Amino acid sequence: MPFVPLYLDPTAAGLGLQMLLGGIVGGLVTVKLFWGRVFSLFRKNSPDPAEALATSEAPEASEEV
Repeated sequence: MPFVPLYLDPTAAGLGLQMLLGGIVGGLVTVKLFWGRVFSLFRKNSPDPAEALATSEAPEASEEV
């Protein structure tokens, strides 16, 4: 079987580069959007998000005179 060298035109190389860079940028945007969740995986004592939300929205006790 004879050896047939394949031709790689500049358009195909540009498309491959765009796909690679798009994947990297997409991954960085995903990490940025979900940074709190990603960072909480590495904390030792991370508070439960539901508890933090419940305590921040708890109505303050008001004293009526």
